[in-house]
Amino acid sequence: MSRLRQWREQLSTWQDRTKSRWILTACFCLIGVGALGPLWWSSYNHATLRARIAVILGEANIAERNPIAMQLVDRGSVTVDGVEIGSARIQSVATQMFDRAGKISEIEYASSFIAAAAAPSWAPVHLLEQPLVVGGVSLGLIGFSVLAIWVGMGIPFVLVCVVTCGVMVPFWLESQLDWMAAIGGVGFLIFAFLLLTRLALVLLTPAFQIFGLAHTVLLEALRLRISIAFITTLLVVLPMIPLWIDRREPLRYQVQTFISRGTSLVFVVAACLTLFLACATVAFEIRDRQIWNVLTKPVSRFQYLAGKLLGLSLLNGIVLLVGGFAVFGYVELMSMRPAADFQDAAAVQDQVLVAREVARPQYKSIDPARLHEIVQETIDRDSVLRKDIADGVRSETDVATEIRRTKTAEFMTAQRTIEAGQMKTFVFEGLQAARQNPAQPTLRYAFHIGRDSSHDIFPVLLSFGDYQPRLVNYVPVQRNVLAFPADAIDEDGTLTLQIFNGGVTNDGQTYPSEWSMNFDADGIEVLHRVGGFETNYLKAMLIDWARLIFIAALGVSAASVLSFPVAVLLSCTIFIAGAMSPFLALAMEHYYIDQEAPGLVQIFQYIIRAVVGFVRIGLAPFAQSGSATDLVDGRAISWWEVFVAIAQVGILWSVVVFSLGLASFSRKEIAIYSGGDG
Repeated sequence: MSRLRQWREQLSTWQDRTKSRWILTACFCLIGVGALGPLWWSSYNHATLRARIAVILGEANIAERNPIAMQLVDRGSVTVDGVEIGSARIQSVATQMFDRAGKISEIEYASSFIAAAAAPSWAPVHLLEQPLVVGGVSLGLIGFSVLAIWVGMGIPFVLVCVVTCGVMVPFWLESQLDWMAAIGGVGFLIFAFLLLTRLALVLLTPAFQIFGLAHTVLLEALRLRISIAFITTLLVVLPMIPLWIDRREPLRYQVQTFISRGTSLVFVVAACLTLFLACATVAFEIRDRQIWNVLTKPVSRFQYLAGKLLGLSLLNGIVLLVGGFAVFGYVELMSMRPAADFQDAAAVQDQVLVAREVARPQYKSIDPARLHEIVQETIDRDSVLRKDIADGVRSETDVATEIRRTKTAEFMTAQRTIEAGQMKTFVFEGLQAARQNPAQPTLRYAFHIGRDSSHDIFPVLLSFGDYQPRLVNYVPVQRNVLAFPADAIDEDGTLTLQIFNGGVTNDGQTYPSEWSMNFDADGIEVLHRVGGFETNYLKAMLIDWARLIFIAALGVSAASVLSFPVAVLLSCTIFIAGAMSPFLALAMEHYYIDQEAPGLVQIFQYIIRAVVGFVRIGLAPFAQSGSATDLVDGRAISWWEVFVAIAQVGILWSVVVFSLGLASFSRKEIAIYSGGDG
C-alpha cells in the first residue's frame, strides 16, 4: 500500500507540471483523432450514400412496376453507382414500404433502412447518419479529456478508462453489448460527475463570500453519506435500465419506457438530493454551531443563504447535465435495436424521437342564454330540488352551478358521440405548418364503444379531406395512430375529418357498427412534426432545472428557521403536492359536497375542498409542462413554456420563498438556537 501511495503521489506531482499537461494534451488529442477520425469519415460516406438512395427511391413505383420498385421487392436491394446494396431483411419488408398509391411514403426512413445494410458493423447506424453530430461528439469527447488534464484529473481519467475497459472485456468476449454499454456508462458518468464538480470548485473562487459558501456546499455534497447515496444510485442504476426493458416489446415502446423511467429517475433523485442536502447543510450547521464561525466573519445572513442556494443550484445543474446526457445517449443506443417491423422502426423516428404539435377539433360551445334556460327548466321540473332550496338545505347558487356543469359536460359529450351507422364531421384548424412539412402528419385516436373490452375489435371509416375513406379496425380504449397525406389539409390550414361508425363490405357497401361510439376530449388529435427530439429534450431539462432551483430555495429557507426533520417534512410535503397538482385537479372535478351529510361533515368537506383547491391553483405550474409524458408522446415543448417555467417557478417562486426564509432567519437568535440546549 505504501508503494501504491508513493506512485500515486509521484503521478500527481508529475501531472501538475505545465509541461506534463501539454504532453498529455497532445497524446489525448492524437488518440482521439486516431480513434474517432474513422468514425467521422464513415459517417460522412454513409450520409452521402443515404442521400443517393433517397433520390433513387423517389422514383420507385410498384403500381407501375418500374425496375427500381421490382428490384426492391424481388431482391431487397437498390443499385447505387453500379453497386447493389440490400439484404434479405430488406426484402422481407419491402412491400410494406409502398403506400396505396404505389410509392414510398417514408422515403427518409426507407433510405436509412437500406443504407444500414452497407454500414460498417463496428459503428452505430443511427449515429453514422448524422456527420455533424458525430463531429460534435468527437470534439466534445476530446475536449472532455483535455479538460480533465487541465483541472488535475488526467491520470484519474486514464485509470478510470483502464479499469472500465478491463471490466468490459469479459462481456465483449461473450458479445454482451448491452452489458458493455451499461458498464461503460457507469464508469463514464461517475467520472463526468466528479470532473464537472471539480471544474465548478475551480471556478468558484473563495474571493467572493457567496462563491466561497457555494464552494463549501459542493464539497459537502461529496462528503455527506446521504448525498453520495443519491448520486451513486443515479449514476449506477440509470445505465442499467436498458437491461431491464423487455426486448420482445415493439421498439417504440422500449424507447418510450426508457425515456419515461430515465427522465423520471434523474429528476426524482436530483429533487430528493436537493431536499435533504438543502435542509442538512443549513440545519446541521446551526445545530452544531458551525454557523458561528461563518457569521462572525464579514458574511451577512443574506450572503450565507444565497451562497447555499447557489451551490445547490450548481449541483443540480451538474446532476441534470450528467443524467440528461446519459438518458440522451442511451435513447440513441436503444433506437438502434431491431424493430418488430418496418412500421415499428418508422414510428420510433416519426412518433417518439420528434417534437410534434397537437391540434384538436373545434367544438361548439353551448349558448349562455340557452344554458341559463336549461338550468331554470331543470330546477322547475324537479320538486325535490325546489324543496331543498326553499328549506335552505341547498343554496340555489350551488344547485345552479352543479346543473350548469352537468349540462355543459352532456353538451360536449354529445358532440363526441357517433351513433351506429352515422357519420360526423370534425374540423381541425391551424395546420399550415403540417401541410408544408415533408413529414406526414398523423391522427391519434382512442374510441369508446360497447363494453370497452380489449378483446373486441370494431370497424370505423376515416375520411381525410377529399381522400377516399379508409377502413380501420380498432380496439376500444387503446390509442392508435394513422398517418394521412399532408395535402389533405387545405391551404388555409384546415383539415376536415369524417368518422363513420361502421365498416364497408368487399363490394363497397357500408354497414353500421353494433353500438354507438364516443371519445374523450383528447380522443382524436392531429400531430405534426415541428422539431427534433434533441431540442425538445433540452427544453425539458431547463424546466426541470428551474423546478430544482425552487426546491433548493424551499429547503434552504425551511432549514434556516426549522429543525432538520421538520424542514424536510415541510419541503417534501410541498414538493409532493406540487407534483400531484394534475391529479388533484382531476379529483376536484369529481368532488362534491354531500348536502345530506351532517353539518360537521360538510364543514370538513368544505375545508378539504378549500385546501386542495388552494394547493392545486398555487402549485399547478410546478407540473404543468416539460414532463416526461411530453417527451414520451413526442409533444413539442415551446420556448414560451420554458420561459414561463423559469420566470415563474425558477425565479419568482424561488425569490418569494427565499425572501420569506431570509426575513425569518434575520430575526433568529443563532446563539440561542444552536446546539439545541441554549
